[in-house]
Amino acid sequence: MFLLTTTKTVAVTVLLLMLFHTAGCANSEAKSLNYQVDDELVVLAHGLGRSDWAMWRFAQRLEHANYKVCRLDYATIGVSVASVLDETTSQIDACLQNAPKVHFVGHSLGGLVIRAYLQNHEEALEAVDVGEVVLIGTPNKGSELADYYSDSWLMSLGGGVSRALVTGTRSLGNNLDAIDFNIGVIAGTKPLGLTNDRFKGPNDGLVSVESTKLEGMSDFITIEVGHSQMRYSEEVANQTIHFLQKGAFDH
Repeated sequence: MFLLTTTKTVAVTVLLLMLFHTAGCANSEAKSLNYQVDDELVVLAHGLGRSDWAMWRFAQRLEHANYKVCRLDYATIGVSVASVLDETTSQIDACLQNAPKVHFVGHSLGGLVIRAYLQNHEEALEAVDVGEVVLIGTPNKGSELADYYSDSWLMSLGGGVSRALVTGTRSLGNNLDAIDFNIGVIAGTKPLGLTNDRFKGPNDGLVSVESTKLEGMSDFITIEVGHSQMRYSEEVANQTIHFLQKGAFDH
């Protein structure tokens, strides 16, 4: 039993290291786009250990639905929460310049980035028509998996952002205020065999369904998909587009 547990822990550690090593550098700044009067923009935010490239397929599907897309690109590994929020604030400000209407879509950590911006930048938002907000697999109450590794060298490697994804009072999500926007939440229900025993209920392998739920959300839906695959899932993209268009998911 000890050998099995140790082997499983090593496997999960390798999995998380692979996530960290895919980290993209913020090598470009979001730039303002040229808009027509009836254009609608989607600000699209990626998750931990990723870059704007991780959201290319999702962005393509949004563009096919006639949305303009501004993909954020920011470093998340080995940096502080303040650094991420400063960087993404600058990029979102650039995205919003002259935009007639804007929606926000965030995967995982990207949802927390969006929540922080919407909470802290009311003045910038007054200049645009804010539409819908979709949070996909976002650890709004933190991740039990992050709790398990909270005191490990792996979290030290991950930096301040990784440590802020725990549950409880240190959780970034729990320290953000409720925001008065039309918010739809998508949760995944396809667990990982390597991590499933770290959760007490349904989860997507990295985030529990319960953690994705947000006080004041307008709609909620679960989809049988794993955390990372949400970015590529046609069903997740279609439900997101439906929410942007109708203000509710297609139940």
